[in-house]
Formats: sequence, C-alpha cells, structure tokens
Amino acid sequence: MSDVEINLSVANRQLRMVFDLDSPVHQSILNSIQTLGAYEPATTLFLGRVLRRGDTFIDVGAHIGFFSLIGAALVGEAGRVIAVEPFVTNFERLRHNVELNNLTEKIQILQTVVSDANGTVDFHINKDNDGGHALWDPALHSANILTREAPEKITVRSMTLSSLIADVGCERARLMKIDTEGAEAGILESGSAWLSTGGVDFIIAEVNASGLMNMGSNVDSLFTLARDLGYVVCLPNDDGSPPVLLDASNRPNPQYVYNVVLARPEALAAL
Repeated sequence: MSDVEINLSVANRQLRMVFDLDSPVHQSILNSIQTLGAYEPATTLFLGRVLRRGDTFIDVGAHIGFFSLIGAALVGEAGRVIAVEPFVTNFERLRHNVELNNLTEKIQILQTVVSDANGTVDFHINKDNDGGHALWDPALHSANILTREAPEKITVRSMTLSSLIADVGCERARLMKIDTEGAEAGILESGSAWLSTGGVDFIIAEVNASGLMNMGSNVDSLFTLARDLGYVVCLPNDDGSPPVLLDASNRPNPQYVYNVVLARPEALAAL
C-alpha cells in the first residue's frame, strides 16, 4: 500500500486522515479536496450547516471515516458520532483515522451491515471500488470488470436500523447519512417506527437507481417511503445554501448517483 496523510481544518480543529494512493476511491476523495476544497461539497457543506455542538450524527456506510471525522469536529466535545462500516479493510482504516485524531471516545464505530434483517447476510466485495461493496452482486454492473473476473462474497453481521438505535442507546439524532449502494429503502423501512416519530431531523441518502433496483426497490419507492415517514425530499446545494425542495414529479437523471436530503418539515423551516 502507498499511504499519504493529509490535514483538514474543520470548525477550528485540525483533522488528520490517511489515504491509500492505490485505491481509486481514495484518489477521488483526495482529488476533490485538492480541486474543490471538499469531497462531495454539497454533502460536506450540509454537515457544516446542520450539525451543532452537542448533536448526534449517525454515519451508515462510513467507509474510512471522512464524514465521521468532520461530524465529530462539528458536534464538539458534548456531541456524538456513530460510524457504521461492514467491510474489514475499510473498518480498520476507519478505526485508524479515529485513533489518529484521539476521537475514540467521541466516535463509536461498529462493524456491521445495516439492512432490513438482523443476523448475518451475504456481502459482495467490489474489486473495482472499495466504496462499492454491497448486499447485491456488483459484478452485475458493467463497469466492474475486476469484480466479474474474481467474484467474492463474505458473511457479515447485519442489524436493522431499529436494532442499531437500540444497541447504541440513541433516542434522537440531528443528522444521519446513509450510503449503502441501494439498501437505503430497506434501512429506512427497518427503522420506520423511530423515524416516523421524529427520531432524526435530517437524513442524507444516496440515490443509486441501479443499486435500488438490484435490492428490489426503485427511486419512486424510496421517495414515497421517505414522505410516508414524514420527510420532505430535497437536493443539497454545492454552495452550502439551504437545500431545494424536490417536487414529487421531479426526478434527477437516473444514470447518475447523487445524494438527497430527507428533512422533517419543522427542522427544515428552522434551518
């Protein structure tokens, strides 16, 4: 491995992160930071707009911890971050980055899948994209050549969102990010009792039309479920301004993977 350490300044705190230059995903994150000043600027700036001192941030699909570390800097000493990552290599890098910043008491890390079931599940390894491991076979995607040449799946622990919330003792969260390659709808459904009673103000959810389809869902079903749970669907802005309401009949181009903000109306109004 060819590692490089970088420093990030967030909320008057210096953060250190280690990246693997042999990983295309790590390279993409670094390139975005260098050229745009942030990785996924709309998401990064939304964290900065929403998270306050003392808040709780839940990062489902934390990868190596980029957003978890930023969240920890924003919520401060009185706040809390719960970071969930199932794949062992990513999880160990997540752990290392947390320890590197002396945030082991601030960021609680869990090695598990969050899905619609408790127990164990098959988890498919994406050899082309270390951020693309999934509950469906990524070899089905035409771009994943290495994955088709050497398919691999492992058995991992799985928890529903309701079980996760109970396990970590979280009654309320300000913000949750879900980046799970198409499992988002099942995760929301698995925590519906908590979500429908206002358990979290804002959710950043990845919309991956292909992934949703391979998980037996689709974009319409995801958005309908979110609205049934009491959320409005918005698009975050790259300039950090408030998110824009997405009309029920509007759909961004399905060939793209993008993030939406699911917001409780009262929280959005206050924002």
